Amino acid sequence: MATEITNNPTRKLFLQSGTVVALLIVWVGLSNGLRIDPIYIPGPQNLYDRFMQMRALLPSALGYSLTIILGGYIAGSVAGVLTALVMAYSIIIRESVEPVVDTLRPVPIFALIPLFLLWFGVGFGSQIGLVAFGCFVILVVSTSEAVKNVPQIYVNAARTLGADRRRLFLTIVVPAIVPNLVGAMRVAAAQSFGLDVAAEFIGAQNGLGYLLINSSSYLNTDGIILIVIIYTVLAFLLDRLVAISTNRLIGWARRTRH
Repeated sequence: MATEITNNPTRKLFLQSGTVVALLIVWVGLSNGLRIDPIYIPGPQNLYDRFMQMRALLPSALGYSLTIILGGYIAGSVAGVLTALVMAYSIIIRESVEPVVDTLRPVPIFALIPLFLLWFGVGFGSQIGLVAFGCFVILVVSTSEAVKNVPQIYVNAARTLGADRRRLFLTIVVPAIVPNLVGAMRVAAAQSFGLDVAAEFIGAQNGLGYLLINSSSYLNTDGIILIVIIYTVLAFLLDRLVAISTNRLIGWARRTRH
Protein backbone atom coordinates (compact mmCIF):
# COMPACT_ATOMS: atom_id res chain seq x y z
CA MET A 1 0.00 0.00 0.00
CA ALA A 2 2.83 2.42 0.89
CA THR A 3 4.43 1.67 -2.50
CA GLU A 4 1.20 2.53 -4.31
CA ILE A 5 1.01 5.92 -2.57
CA THR A 6 4.63 6.71 -3.35
CA ASN A 7 4.23 5.79 -6.99
CA ASN A 8 1.17 8.01 -7.44
CA PRO A 9 2.62 11.51 -8.09
CA THR A 10 -0.71 13.33 -7.74
CA ARG A 11 -1.57 11.68 -4.45
CA LYS A 12 1.96 12.20 -3.14
CA LEU A 13 1.86 15.91 -4.01
CA PHE A 14 -1.58 16.25 -2.40
CA LEU A 15 -0.45 14.59 0.84
CA GLN A 16 2.75 16.62 1.05
CA SER A 17 0.95 19.90 0.32
CA GLY A 18 -1.71 19.00 2.88
CA THR A 19 0.96 18.47 5.54
CA VAL A 20 2.54 21.86 4.82
CA VAL A 21 -0.84 23.63 4.90
CA ALA A 22 -1.76 21.89 8.17
CA LEU A 23 1.51 23.00 9.78
CA LEU A 24 0.94 26.58 8.61
CA ILE A 25 -2.58 26.56 10.06
CA VAL A 26 -1.25 25.27 13.40
CA TRP A 27 1.45 27.97 13.37
CA VAL A 28 -1.01 30.79 12.68
CA GLY A 29 -3.41 29.38 15.24
CA LEU A 30 -0.79 29.24 17.97
CA SER A 31 0.71 32.67 17.24
CA ASN A 32 -2.46 34.63 16.48
CA GLY A 33 -5.40 32.61 17.75
CA LEU A 34 -3.98 31.79 21.18
CA ARG A 35 -2.05 35.08 21.42
CA ILE A 36 1.15 33.36 22.50
CA ASP A 37 3.97 35.79 23.26
CA PRO A 38 5.99 36.36 20.03
CA ILE A 39 9.19 35.76 21.97
CA TYR A 40 8.15 32.09 22.02
CA ILE A 41 6.22 31.68 18.77
CA PRO A 42 6.38 34.71 16.46
CA GLY A 43 3.64 34.92 13.85
CA PRO A 44 3.94 35.43 10.07
CA GLN A 45 3.63 39.20 10.48
CA ASN A 46 6.49 39.23 12.97
CA LEU A 47 8.71 37.32 10.53
CA TYR A 48 7.78 39.67 7.70
CA ASP A 49 8.54 42.74 9.82
CA ARG A 50 11.90 41.27 10.84
CA PHE A 51 12.71 40.45 7.22
CA MET A 52 12.02 44.05 6.21
CA GLN A 53 14.34 45.24 8.98
CA MET A 54 17.14 42.84 7.97
CA ARG A 55 16.76 42.88 4.18
CA ALA A 56 19.56 45.40 3.67
CA LEU A 57 21.96 43.11 5.56
CA LEU A 58 20.98 39.83 3.90
CA PRO A 59 22.77 40.08 0.51
CA SER A 60 26.14 40.72 2.15
CA ALA A 61 25.46 38.08 4.80
CA LEU A 62 24.47 35.52 2.16
CA GLY A 63 27.63 36.15 0.15
CA TYR A 64 29.85 35.89 3.23
CA SER A 65 28.29 32.65 4.49
CA LEU A 66 28.12 30.98 1.08
CA THR A 67 31.82 31.69 0.57
CA ILE A 68 32.60 29.86 3.81
CA ILE A 69 30.13 27.02 3.16
CA LEU A 70 31.08 26.29 -0.45
CA GLY A 71 34.79 26.87 0.09
CA GLY A 72 34.92 24.58 3.10
CA TYR A 73 32.62 21.98 1.54
CA ILE A 74 34.57 21.67 -1.69
CA ALA A 75 38.01 21.71 -0.03
CA GLY A 76 37.04 19.28 2.73
CA SER A 77 35.18 16.88 0.42
CA VAL A 78 37.98 16.70 -2.15
CA ALA A 79 40.61 16.21 0.57
CA GLY A 80 38.52 13.55 2.31
CA VAL A 81 37.86 11.51 -0.82
CA LEU A 82 41.46 11.69 -2.04
CA THR A 83 42.84 10.76 1.38
CA ALA A 84 40.54 7.74 1.62
CA LEU A 85 41.41 6.59 -1.91
CA VAL A 86 45.14 6.87 -1.22
CA MET A 87 44.60 4.90 2.00
CA ALA A 88 42.72 2.25 0.04
CA TYR A 89 45.44 2.00 -2.61
CA SER A 90 48.39 1.78 -0.24
CA ILE A 91 48.40 -0.55 2.75
CA ILE A 92 51.35 1.29 4.28
CA ILE A 93 49.61 4.67 4.07
CA ARG A 94 46.35 3.20 5.37
CA GLU A 95 47.98 1.65 8.41
CA SER A 96 49.83 4.92 9.08
CA VAL A 97 46.94 7.36 8.58
CA GLU A 98 43.88 5.37 9.71
CA PRO A 99 44.59 5.74 13.46
CA VAL A 100 44.79 9.52 13.01
CA VAL A 101 41.48 9.60 11.13
CA ASP A 102 39.82 7.40 13.77
CA THR A 103 41.09 9.77 16.46
CA LEU A 104 39.84 12.92 14.70
CA ARG A 105 36.38 11.51 13.89
CA PRO A 106 34.79 11.90 17.36
CA VAL A 107 36.34 15.31 18.12
CA PRO A 108 33.56 17.91 18.69
CA ILE A 109 33.79 20.75 16.17
CA PHE A 110 33.04 23.45 18.75
CA ALA A 111 35.95 22.23 20.86
CA LEU A 112 38.30 23.07 17.99
CA ILE A 113 37.27 26.74 17.70
CA PRO A 114 40.02 28.03 20.07
CA LEU A 115 42.66 26.04 18.19
CA PHE A 116 41.52 27.31 14.79
CA LEU A 117 41.62 30.85 16.18
CA LEU A 118 45.17 30.28 17.43
CA TRP A 119 46.44 28.59 14.27
CA PHE A 120 44.67 30.57 11.54
CA GLY A 121 43.57 33.79 13.25
CA VAL A 122 40.29 35.60 12.72
CA GLY A 123 38.83 35.59 9.23
CA PHE A 124 38.08 33.39 6.26
CA GLY A 125 41.06 31.11 6.82
CA SER A 126 39.92 29.75 10.18
CA GLN A 127 36.22 29.74 9.22
CA ILE A 128 36.66 27.87 5.95
CA GLY A 129 39.12 25.56 7.70
CA LEU A 130 36.56 24.60 10.33
CA VAL A 131 33.91 23.75 7.71
CA ALA A 132 36.51 21.91 5.61
CA PHE A 133 37.58 19.83 8.60
CA GLY A 134 34.01 18.71 9.32
CA CYS A 135 33.40 17.77 5.68
CA PHE A 136 36.80 16.06 5.47
CA VAL A 137 35.98 13.75 8.38
CA ILE A 138 32.59 12.79 6.89
CA LEU A 139 34.03 12.03 3.44
CA VAL A 140 37.19 10.25 4.53
CA VAL A 141 35.28 7.92 6.87
CA SER A 142 32.43 7.27 4.41
CA THR A 143 34.78 6.64 1.50
CA SER A 144 36.96 4.30 3.58
CA GLU A 145 33.91 2.29 4.66
CA ALA A 146 32.61 2.17 1.08
CA VAL A 147 35.94 0.76 -0.10
CA LYS A 148 35.86 -1.91 2.60
CA ASN A 149 32.33 -2.91 1.51
CA VAL A 150 33.16 -3.45 -2.18
CA PRO A 151 31.92 -7.01 -2.91
CA GLN A 152 34.85 -9.38 -2.91
CA ILE A 153 33.41 -11.23 -5.90
CA TYR A 154 34.10 -8.16 -8.07
CA VAL A 155 37.72 -8.08 -6.95
CA ASN A 156 38.19 -11.81 -7.48
CA ALA A 157 36.64 -11.67 -10.95
CA ALA A 158 38.94 -8.82 -12.00
CA ARG A 159 42.01 -10.64 -10.70
CA THR A 160 40.95 -13.81 -12.53
CA LEU A 161 40.79 -11.81 -15.76
CA GLY A 162 44.33 -10.57 -15.19
CA ALA A 163 43.73 -7.05 -13.86
CA ASP A 164 46.75 -5.57 -12.13
CA ARG A 165 46.49 -3.55 -8.94
CA ARG A 166 46.11 -0.17 -10.67
CA ARG A 167 43.45 -1.38 -13.13
CA LEU A 168 41.60 -3.20 -10.36
CA PHE A 169 41.46 -0.01 -8.33
CA LEU A 170 40.35 2.24 -11.20
CA THR A 171 37.82 -0.07 -12.87
CA ILE A 172 36.36 -1.96 -9.90
CA VAL A 173 36.89 -0.18 -6.59
CA VAL A 174 36.28 3.44 -7.62
CA PRO A 175 33.07 2.80 -9.63
CA ALA A 176 31.71 0.52 -6.91
CA ILE A 177 31.98 3.17 -4.19
CA VAL A 178 30.40 6.03 -6.18
CA PRO A 179 26.78 5.48 -4.96
CA ASN A 180 27.88 5.55 -1.31
CA LEU A 181 30.16 8.48 -2.04
CA VAL A 182 27.27 10.55 -3.43
CA GLY A 183 25.26 9.90 -0.28
CA ALA A 184 28.18 11.02 1.89
CA MET A 185 28.57 14.18 -0.21
CA ARG A 186 24.92 15.05 0.40
CA VAL A 187 25.37 14.50 4.14
CA ALA A 188 28.46 16.73 4.12
CA ALA A 189 26.58 19.39 2.11
CA ALA A 190 23.87 19.56 4.77
CA GLN A 191 26.41 19.45 7.59
CA SER A 192 28.40 22.34 6.10
CA PHE A 193 25.58 24.77 6.95
CA GLY A 194 25.66 23.79 10.61
CA LEU A 195 29.43 24.04 10.55
CA ASP A 196 29.11 27.54 9.10
CA VAL A 197 27.23 28.68 12.22
CA ALA A 198 30.04 27.28 14.37
CA ALA A 199 32.65 28.86 12.08
CA GLU A 200 31.10 32.29 12.37
CA PHE A 201 31.68 32.19 16.10
CA ILE A 202 35.32 32.77 15.13
CA GLY A 203 35.27 36.55 15.10
CA ALA A 204 32.82 37.00 12.21
CA GLN A 205 31.39 40.48 11.68
CA ASN A 206 29.13 39.43 8.83
CA GLY A 207 27.24 36.39 7.60
CA LEU A 208 24.04 34.51 8.36
CA GLY A 209 25.59 32.88 11.42
CA TYR A 210 26.60 36.29 12.73
CA LEU A 211 23.02 37.54 12.29
CA LEU A 212 21.76 34.39 14.01
CA ILE A 213 24.09 34.92 16.97
CA ASN A 214 23.05 38.58 17.25
CA SER A 215 19.35 37.68 17.12
CA SER A 216 19.89 35.09 19.85
CA SER A 217 21.74 37.61 22.04
CA TYR A 218 18.83 40.06 21.87
CA LEU A 219 16.11 37.36 22.12
CA ASN A 220 14.80 38.21 18.65
CA THR A 221 13.04 34.90 18.08
CA ASP A 222 11.60 36.05 14.77
CA GLY A 223 15.12 36.86 13.55
CA ILE A 224 16.35 33.44 14.65
CA ILE A 225 13.54 31.65 12.81
CA LEU A 226 14.05 33.80 9.71
CA ILE A 227 17.75 32.91 9.51
CA VAL A 228 16.96 29.23 10.16
CA ILE A 229 14.47 29.29 7.26
CA ILE A 230 17.11 30.85 4.99
CA TYR A 231 19.67 28.23 6.03
CA THR A 232 17.12 25.48 5.39
CA VAL A 233 16.27 26.74 1.91
CA LEU A 234 19.96 27.08 0.99
CA ALA A 235 20.76 23.61 2.36
CA PHE A 236 17.88 22.12 0.37
CA LEU A 237 19.06 23.82 -2.82
CA LEU A 238 22.66 22.62 -2.36
CA ASP A 239 21.43 19.10 -1.63
CA ARG A 240 19.33 19.14 -4.84
CA LEU A 241 22.29 20.48 -6.80
CA VAL A 242 24.56 17.69 -5.56
CA ALA A 243 21.87 15.04 -6.17
CA ILE A 244 21.08 16.24 -9.71
CA SER A 245 24.70 16.78 -10.74
CA THR A 246 25.67 13.27 -9.58
CA ASN A 247 22.53 11.49 -10.78
CA ARG A 248 24.21 10.16 -13.93
CA LEU A 249 27.08 8.76 -11.90
CA ILE A 250 24.73 6.47 -9.95
CA GLY A 251 22.08 5.90 -12.60
CA TRP A 252 23.38 2.36 -13.13
CA ALA A 253 23.06 1.44 -9.44
CA ARG A 254 19.97 -0.47 -8.37
CA ARG A 255 17.95 1.66 -5.96
CA THR A 256 14.87 0.79 -3.95
CA ARG A 257 12.08 3.32 -3.49
CA HIS A 258 10.30 3.47 -0.10
